[in-house]
Amino acid sequence: MKNLYKVNFLSRFIFLLITPVFFQFFALGFIWHSIYWGVITITLILWTFFILVSPLFGRIGCGWFCFMGTTSDMSGQCSFFKMKWKKPRLWLRLLLLILFFASAFVFYILNKERGLTHGFAIIPSFLPLNFDMHYKVVWMIDIFSAAIISFFLSRRWMCKNMCVVGTLCSAGANYSRLLPVVDESCSLCGKCEKECLVAIPITDYIKNNDGLITNSECILCGKCTEVCHSQSISLKFVWNRSAHRAKRKNVQQKN
Repeated sequence: MKNLYKVNFLSRFIFLLITPVFFQFFALGFIWHSIYWGVITITLILWTFFILVSPLFGRIGCGWFCFMGTTSDMSGQCSFFKMKWKKPRLWLRLLLLILFFASAFVFYILNKERGLTHGFAIIPSFLPLNFDMHYKVVWMIDIFSAAIISFFLSRRWMCKNMCVVGTLCSAGANYSRLLPVVDESCSLCGKCEKECLVAIPITDYIKNNDGLITNSECILCGKCTEVCHSQSISLKFVWNRSAHRAKRKNVQQKN
């Protein structure tokens, strides 16, 4: 568990490196193109999978796969401002979510009326891996926007406020069974909170939530487990949160 973050970073860095080759398969924007053309593509299948498993595994897609998130993490370490935790802007999330899918389906319907589409077809490789100048420009805009915003705003600001898939994964992650859990050996030094890639107020959860980090913005990267000197934090499957809290309180009362 101590080396979990190293494995996590390696996973995300590899996907970041190969993204230019598989851009049409990885980039979230191509979900819009998939709906536009009425085709179930690899990118639609991939991110739908991460959304569907979020109630069980949390935001593993955001934390172990997303190249935009990786870019944000790397540049966020050099941010000009050290901002405290702020809740995501729900109104902005919902607005972008509605605009994204509504516009995609409107164009799908228009294309269907024109005879360009005939219902959704399953063609995973519909979007060809053609990294021409157009896609190079789009890729560079994605990368630089994630980096620049992370320099000036809080960590993973785009992920928490603008990403439509992040919004859907976050909704599912509210019920995630896989959670960071802090045991009784914690000294409340605050190192985990300081190093958290999404700046979650971990100490608040330790004090007020019996050590269960149930914040839906957690990307399960393992950074907190790596920096914890007392090795008090680990990722665990917690199937019954109430039972865990009751067990924790019983241990505290005995001590």
